[in-house]
Amino acid sequence: MRIPLLLTALCVAANAGVSSAPPVAVLSSESAHYRQALDGFTEAWGSTVPVILAGQLPPPQAWAFVAIGSKAAARRWPQDAVVVSCLAPSASAGDAAALTRVSLLPDPTILVARLRALAPSLRVLRVFWSSESSRSDTEALVAAGEDQGLVVLSERVDPPSLLPERLRGLDGPADGLWLMPDPALVNEQNFATVREYAAARRIPFFGPTEGLAERGAAATVSVTFREMGRAAALALRAKLNGRPGPETVRAARVTVTVNDPAARAAGLGPTFTGADKVLP
Repeated sequence: MRIPLLLTALCVAANAGVSSAPPVAVLSSESAHYRQALDGFTEAWGSTVPVILAGQLPPPQAWAFVAIGSKAAARRWPQDAVVVSCLAPSASAGDAAALTRVSLLPDPTILVARLRALAPSLRVLRVFWSSESSRSDTEALVAAGEDQGLVVLSERVDPPSLLPERLRGLDGPADGLWLMPDPALVNEQNFATVREYAAARRIPFFGPTEGLAERGAAATVSVTFREMGRAAALALRAKLNGRPGPETVRAARVTVTVNDPAARAAGLGPTFTGADKVLP
């Protein structure tokens, strides 16, 4: 816990007369995804903020930041900076007095509830992950499953290239497959491998980002980039108001997207309870 350091930083900044300085948004690049997160941040913050790219220097007195993307989150921060990161799953505090990470994963309790509404026969969900940064989110998903009567089996794949071999060697039941939002694992080849494996066994393949439904996953339960930005703004404002929260926060609003042909082929439907979008 870094609460004492954070409180000290807030007091020093206030005494220096810079407490009213707006936070600075640091973007890894001009990617549309990062810009969507920035739009969500400024919307929830209530005003625009200074924006720089990861390689640029911040304003001299800046000490509060939102880092959008892994490259932005990995930069060196001013001493005792207060930072909230999003779209950066492996972010660490580094030089910052306090860093809060916005998870790529929806609230596990909500995630399990939405999956079970969509697939009432779901009893055993195999969850694949690779990076150490995904461990805590995976454990939270396992616990949420226990609370709601869903068996969530954690399957670590390290290195990610072993995923096809791991799938071939699966033993025991599986009513559905889920890929954690783990950048090291969710690549073109692994996505295609899981999609084909699930299709051959007529079980649903669920994904963590909406775009995966467009590419053949049966359904996705995801947080939009804009919502991640909104969650970052709320977390940063809470910190600056002296209310340090958990090291990892999650966006409250999730979106369920169904790929109609893939879902029906996997035994879901004919109606899709709780779906926000159904792709033809």
